[in-house]
Amino acid sequence: MNQSTFTETIDEIIPSKYDRCKNHDVVISPGGTILIIEDSHTQTRIIKDSLIDLPLEIHCVSTGHEAIEWLNVNKAVLLLLDYELPDMKGIEIIDTLAQQGQYLEFLVMTARGSETVAVQMMKRGAVDYLIKDDAFTSLLPTIVERALKKIKSEQILEIAQNALKQAEKRTRLIIDSAADGFISMWDDGTILDWNKAAERIFGWSYKEAIEQNLIELMMPETHHAHFRKNLLDLRNSDHSLAQNKLIEATALNKTGAEFPIEISASIASEGEPCILNAFIRDISNRQMLESQLIQSEKLASLGQLAAGVAHEINNPIGFVKSNVGTLSEYVGIFTRLLRLYEELSQAIREEDKPQQERLLTQIQTIREEEDLADIFEDVNELLSESTEGLVRVTEIVQNLKSFARVDEASVKEANINDGIAATLKVVWNELKYKSEIVTDLGEIPEIRCSPGQLNQVFMNLLVNAAQAIPERGTITIKTEATSEEIIIQISDTGIGIPEQELSQIFTPFYTTKPVGQGTGLGLSIIYGIIQKHNGTISVESKLGIGTTFTIRLPLEGMCA
Repeated sequence: MNQSTFTETIDEIIPSKYDRCKNHDVVISPGGTILIIEDSHTQTRIIKDSLIDLPLEIHCVSTGHEAIEWLNVNKAVLLLLDYELPDMKGIEIIDTLAQQGQYLEFLVMTARGSETVAVQMMKRGAVDYLIKDDAFTSLLPTIVERALKKIKSEQILEIAQNALKQAEKRTRLIIDSAADGFISMWDDGTILDWNKAAERIFGWSYKEAIEQNLIELMMPETHHAHFRKNLLDLRNSDHSLAQNKLIEATALNKTGAEFPIEISASIASEGEPCILNAFIRDISNRQMLESQLIQSEKLASLGQLAAGVAHEINNPIGFVKSNVGTLSEYVGIFTRLLRLYEELSQAIREEDKPQQERLLTQIQTIREEEDLADIFEDVNELLSESTEGLVRVTEIVQNLKSFARVDEASVKEANINDGIAATLKVVWNELKYKSEIVTDLGEIPEIRCSPGQLNQVFMNLLVNAAQAIPERGTITIKTEATSEEIIIQISDTGIGIPEQELSQIFTPFYTTKPVGQGTGLGLSIIYGIIQKHNGTISVESKLGIGTTFTIRLPLEGMCA
């Protein structure tokens, strides 16, 4: 193989400078060796003496083969390479090392300058090219020191780049192995990144999703404006407070089916526009379980009220039953009179005077004995009372049915005051013996909400308030509307909650009630329901004075 063919082949296999696998430790850590490859002993001594102040060891060889053999065993920070050697040219040494996978930093020294040689050596990565003239010895230390600094800077940069690449690989691995979908996007919703879980959740591949708009691709059209507002609020909010903001939304998969998702969004970069990162979770199963849990807790709450409700039903049923018994007696009297009147009618038709006289006497006796005037008046009262009692029973049954129905979780326009009124009817028997109910229901607009779930919130809070009152007290219910929200307050004059327990009362299974008297899920479920309505719930309490729960619901309500 001639030299031109050899060098052309090497040109093809030598990688770019930043891709080379360098001996990082020999520069970054103390020590290291400079290898001088020079066949002139005089030049070698001069070069060595000029570099004596450098904090590096110096090793010298006089031929190319010696250099290659030494480098196969040892490491060098920098090669000071004479271009013309007895056994080979400097360019052949570099190409041979490249074939062996060694890409070293080198500085070329030559007695005769050649532009062609300089270009060839610089293409192979030479850090400099020096002519051995009168200024050579004085320039060499400065040039070598500059070369070492350049090498060190390049290697530090390469280490940083490699570390960055490794970090990116680790991050990519973490993102792709995450169970939740990961989406990176511009603040207008344009998708920049998309992991495997996102492909599984939505059905679109990485290539299909990239550069598409998240809102237009994966949100029902009726929700576009609401979700754009959420992104805008996130972008414009305080970055320290906006991280990992939770947003619940309805999404579309590739088939067009709707399903609920939860988005944990954060700001990844500042400026205009900014980048948002979001982890997305399909919460279909969770919502189903939550719905079952809410329904279970609702039925458990109704179970606790069953005795009181039974009493409420038994009262009207009792007097209706008594009234029906009395009415049955009256019907017997009316039946006897009707038979006598029928016989009298027959006697009149037959002109039987004695029979007429006898029947009139019997009729008159019954009218006097039974006091028909009082009976007629009593019948009206009995029917009125019975009707009122049956209406009361019907209302109780309808209220119980509305609380027990699963489909009441649907979202619709409703008035909070109506829900409070309905709830009071259900829990009235639980409240009336222990508290006076004071209501201050203001003028409030209808909002988009789940009436059944909010009624459960009111029921749990009212029952808890009654149970917190030892003997007799007051429960106050107040509602009002501002320009942005509806505020509901439920206060009691009960025993209060210790300050150290206030931070735990919304924790699942935490309860202050005796064993067997509470699941510890009531307030936790209340908290979840209010969150679903994009609202907040807070509590204030003082021992011996009472407790106030404050619920705030935004006027725009919740999404369908």
